Amino acid sequence: MDERYYRLIENYSKKTIGSEDLTDLLMWVGSSQRNQQIFRETLQAFEAADYSLNKPANQQKSWLAIQQHIQNSVDQSLIIKKINYRKYFTIAAAIVIIALLPVLYFNTLHPKKTEVVAYNEIYNPRGQKRLVTMPDGSNIYLNGDTKIRYALNFNTSAQRIVYLDGEAFFDVQHRNKQPFVVYTGKVSTTVLGTSFNVNAYPSLKNITITVQTGKVGVLFKNQGNTSPVQFLLPDEQLTINKNNGKFAKKQVHAIDFDSWREYKIFFYDKPLSEIAEVIAREYDLDIEIKNEALKKVKLTAKFDKCSAKQIMDVIARLSDSKYKIYENKVIIY
Repeated sequence: MDERYYRLIENYSKKTIGSEDLTDLLMWVGSSQRNQQIFRETLQAFEAADYSLNKPANQQKSWLAIQQHIQNSVDQSLIIKKINYRKYFTIAAAIVIIALLPVLYFNTLHPKKTEVVAYNEIYNPRGQKRLVTMPDGSNIYLNGDTKIRYALNFNTSAQRIVYLDGEAFFDVQHRNKQPFVVYTGKVSTTVLGTSFNVNAYPSLKNITITVQTGKVGVLFKNQGNTSPVQFLLPDEQLTINKNNGKFAKKQVHAIDFDSWREYKIFFYDKPLSEIAEVIAREYDLDIEIKNEALKKVKLTAKFDKCSAKQIMDVIARLSDSKYKIYENKVIIY
């Protein structure tokens, strides 16, 4: 899809689109059912990323209304004058713009009063796993040292919003008219399907979203600029740099990346410094790596319900290092 149409949809969602651009957007959306689907899903993701703005009318109903208005706006005199299709569409779109101006701009000119929102906050400490069942029936599995926050009116608000610090697996109850959105700093993940894993620990430079089932839309927003939506399908993974929004998308075996729920640990080409952080969270340990060169050694391994000592034995062998355990402290050298 041409990035230009992402920008037009974004401008439409912000109520800043011009008449000529709106004409182009309407023509593009009307050209295929696939484009209509992309329009709805992209608009939903943009609105979720900028939920503080008032949400326009339901996207699909809005589009059908626009189509109906254009059709009803045909004047026989225009046909007699043999106006070309491009010009005809522009005039029809202009009529639509005039008709929709009160809808598009009323909320901007008459903002609603700011409401005070109360939140629930749940923290899961290191060395533990926790299942949280949300008011809508969705399940969130929290990894160690993970915090989520959500509004008390979560189940009745226009959007079901969760703020995440750490790592969690989301098994979401799908509702067409009530999007489920996960915020991790500048990154928002809008659920268009059912289950996915988000790894967003503060110590990591990247946020990783891995989809197991369904579909999600991911946006990076920084200083008012929003990147094009990245849509993920099952067994697809998106890694986003927290600071600049640069991303990489790849195919994976998604079940490996949420196996932590079953006390399994999976590393694929990860530096020992990052692996040590995972083990520390998993077993509530304090791990220190004495050798700077060892921190950069990359390893790939899987562990299934192993003890900390069993894992450290394998890591020492793979990294050609040694370790000592003193109660809850591990020193690697």
